[in-house]
Amino acid sequence: MAPEAAATSGYPNSQRAAFRQPPAPQVRIVSAPHHVETHDWDNDLFKDQTGLWRLIGPAGSGVSTLIMDTVAERLRRGADPSSILVIAASKESATRLRAGIAARLSGESYTAATTMVRSVHSLAFALLRSLSGEELRLITGAEQDAVIRELLQGHNEDPDAVHIWPQETRDALGLVGFARGLRDFLLRAVERGLSPEDLEKLGHTYRRPMWSAAGAFLREYEQTMALGGAKSLSASELVSTVLEYQIPDQGWKTIIVDDAQHLDPKSAQLISELLRYAEFGIIGGDPEQSVFHFRGATPEFLTTYPVDHQLVLEATRRLPETTARIVENQGQHFEYIADTIRRAHLIDEVPWDEIAVIVRSTGLIAPVRRALLAAGVPVQVDPTDIILSEQRIVSSMILAVRAIYGELNNRDMEDLLLGPIGGADSVTLRRLYRGLRKVEMRRGGTRRAIELLKILINPRPSEEQAVLAGEAEEVLAERELQILERIRNVLSRGAQPGSVEEVLWAIWHETGLANHLQAVSLRGGAAGSQADRDLDAAMALFDAAGDWVERRPTAGIVSFMRHIAEQELPTGVRDRRQIRTQAVQLLTAHAALGQQWHTVIIAGVQEGSWPSLGETGTLFGQEELTDLVDSGIDPNTIVMRSKERLDEERRLFHVAKSRATQRLYITAVEAPEANDVAEPSRFMNELDPSCFQQHVQENEASSTDLSVPLAPEDTGLEDYIRLLSVPAMVAELRREVRNSDSPQRRRDQAARQLARLATAGVPGAHPEEWWGEGGPSTERPLDQRSISPSLIEKGLACPLRARLDAVVEEEETPFQMLKGSLAHAYAEALARGVDSETAKKLTTEAFLQLLNAPAWRQESEETAWMHIIERLEKWITESAAKYELVGVETLVNTRIAEGITMRGRIDRLERTSDGDYRIIDYKTGSNVLSAKDVSNHKQLTAYQLALSKGKLSDNGDVISGNGDESLKVDQAVLVYPGSKTKTISTREQATKTAEELQEFADLLPPLVQSLTGPSLVAIVNDGCSQCSIKNICPAQPEGRMTPA
Repeated sequence: MAPEAAATSGYPNSQRAAFRQPPAPQVRIVSAPHHVETHDWDNDLFKDQTGLWRLIGPAGSGVSTLIMDTVAERLRRGADPSSILVIAASKESATRLRAGIAARLSGESYTAATTMVRSVHSLAFALLRSLSGEELRLITGAEQDAVIRELLQGHNEDPDAVHIWPQETRDALGLVGFARGLRDFLLRAVERGLSPEDLEKLGHTYRRPMWSAAGAFLREYEQTMALGGAKSLSASELVSTVLEYQIPDQGWKTIIVDDAQHLDPKSAQLISELLRYAEFGIIGGDPEQSVFHFRGATPEFLTTYPVDHQLVLEATRRLPETTARIVENQGQHFEYIADTIRRAHLIDEVPWDEIAVIVRSTGLIAPVRRALLAAGVPVQVDPTDIILSEQRIVSSMILAVRAIYGELNNRDMEDLLLGPIGGADSVTLRRLYRGLRKVEMRRGGTRRAIELLKILINPRPSEEQAVLAGEAEEVLAERELQILERIRNVLSRGAQPGSVEEVLWAIWHETGLANHLQAVSLRGGAAGSQADRDLDAAMALFDAAGDWVERRPTAGIVSFMRHIAEQELPTGVRDRRQIRTQAVQLLTAHAALGQQWHTVIIAGVQEGSWPSLGETGTLFGQEELTDLVDSGIDPNTIVMRSKERLDEERRLFHVAKSRATQRLYITAVEAPEANDVAEPSRFMNELDPSCFQQHVQENEASSTDLSVPLAPEDTGLEDYIRLLSVPAMVAELRREVRNSDSPQRRRDQAARQLARLATAGVPGAHPEEWWGEGGPSTERPLDQRSISPSLIEKGLACPLRARLDAVVEEEETPFQMLKGSLAHAYAEALARGVDSETAKKLTTEAFLQLLNAPAWRQESEETAWMHIIERLEKWITESAAKYELVGVETLVNTRIAEGITMRGRIDRLERTSDGDYRIIDYKTGSNVLSAKDVSNHKQLTAYQLALSKGKLSDNGDVISGNGDESLKVDQAVLVYPGSKTKTISTREQATKTAEELQEFADLLPPLVQSLTGPSLVAIVNDGCSQCSIKNICPAQPEGRMTPA
């Protein structure tokens, strides 16, 4: 039985089963009591609870647990809740401690006048507000970053302000990296209580002009922030500011500090001030988890502060089974991570929220998240660590506001259409553009489709809009009309007068996204986790709007949205989640501190990124400043910090490894021959050799339930990674069915399994759903009666590419082709008498709009463009002095054989003094053909053939003629204005004889036949390496067809 027949045999067409979709969720809100028993610890700290204790223990030994149990027990013994203060190093740690203490006291009642658990910055804020009596406001890092960048931009534009910076750094003032470096430097300075005057003095003393400049800038920054009314402070400024006051007894007789290794010297000083009044205290932590030195943190407070007692917890309860895996490329890497997670959840029944993926830096979060979502794994990224303007919901709403109160450029208009508000896809967008262009052509106009679109969605009705909308209804399909109506309704609602929050709510409500995202979120899964992310972003935007209105009651929606768009750092939004969402946690190693999961995957342990040994703040001498202030080390003393940084990176790797309670996976890529060379980290060499997994899933092919196992040794694939998912399994079976190199028994067995899946209604299992297996939609040949010279050249080389290249170019026109079109337009304008400066200005503006190169390459691209048009102008001027201009963009429409017409345009047609014709064809590429290649150039030969069969019409076009009226060709010339030679390069094709032209003409009828289809021939040639359809070409290895 043929494999395809086997796949079909168990699946009657008349009884096709529907793949079972999950039912719509029924949601009920119920209480979820969570109680944690307090452990009865057998140590003097827990029993006596007197004096000052140092509590040290490795990750998983129970330091935080003992702290929470001690607080709960102390409250049960009758201690006043208001007399207890628990200090955490961060707000996330404070949240976890607060929840843990509450879980131990669930069912019991106690009342506290103030918050019992605080982060060190929350504590400083409360004390400062109490002691100063001033109105205070804590600004986020994103707000501070935006202010600093705005001030630096002012310096960059003001000659009187820029002088404070050293000459060699002034060109960098407008760069984001400079602003980030300055912000980090100022944070470390204000953490240590340094004033602008202090920085200027230190800069002068130690001959550090950047310190002096930063001091002057800090003064300007403080003056700017003072204009806002309330005293605005960053988190780093809080602690040093409160220490300027004499702190009296606040009534806290019990003070407990967790994760003390993360405290900077000023925070440690603040806690020291409070410990003077305490009767019982704990300083807890683990020096081996000290990983925030780049923020100025040090474990010295934990290890050296004088205490009465010390307790060391030796044993850790986290002893996970460890597996290390090195793969060959990034694709395998992501697939291995996704497969490991899916197997842990589906086979080992580990809940999604008990699995975490830990990476070294934020740069790896986005690609890992995309890979996991594609594999059907729900993913949760810390909602407090998002850049609002980069979230698709927020960016779409920003575009909507800009469309209401301003005008979007073409790129932004497309983003609005393709975003959540418009809801279009690329195919629908293309249909919309074509329909609107058709409307304009019916009106006899020349406006672009995007211009009509802007009129149709304008929230302010007009007579032109009404007329245009009526005409569009006759042309556009219902889907395209719905998109236009939805966007126009959203913009119309947002145009109504109101406050920032009212306008924002009007836009959000009209989109209808709230109910949709809620339903998707409640269904769970990968789509649900994306919906969660979108809803988090929307809530964060409304939170930011509320805060903005409180500070600026008279500000409008435009200024608010500009404020959000300018932020380039996480906003630190409120996290309202009380429980973990049912999704895999994806976070950095630093963010994983204080947490644990059943299964942890440490992804991408690569040399160069882990350890990350780059210095921090080298431009400003940030580490030299902290060493000077903290340790008295002269900044001009050379200090080797490599070992110190390596030790901290090793501690960070230890932190990541210690997050797992049961299973730990460590992954890396080894690809020495790849374009981006990848090498496993040296830390991988420090793992136990028994941890390394040599072969992946060697005996797990039984998941497909084949009697003939699909093991890697049978297929010749070593280290094969099989993703445990329905789509992956169906794809593997379909590949096996179509694999002619596979044994027939395996193909038959794969077909039987596909038949079983098809009977169950699994999508993609039935051959009727395989693209390419249902036969062509039509066998009728295309109507090919005309052919262009360029199509002749492509078709003779490869008919398949000649046909499909046009489809690819329609989808996304290559930049070089657009660049060539602009150069042709410039040459045409000059030939038609347009002023050269005007033509140069207009085409250059268009070129810059199309240019999408990286910033570092834009200047060279613009220089190359000017080089092309300047040389083109010079060549045209010189040629016009020698030859008579007949026409530019001359239309060619001549019959060259029975039933075949050649149609095209000659870039420039000239006449010699003898009355012969010169064919000019511009080529803007830099590669110049050889003389031999030009002699055989098919496009030039085609033009020569067209002129030999044609005559000039009254308006200068080349049309069909008879033998007596043929136009004699002097030569055909390729002109290369973009060549790298000193002078412009040209290549001439000599006049073809009548015999040569006839020989060429004889090639065209069979060529036209080969282009009509329905089958197209693929021919291997020298141009295959640059072919845009190589991935689907049957003549290429990568184009081997598998039904989709």
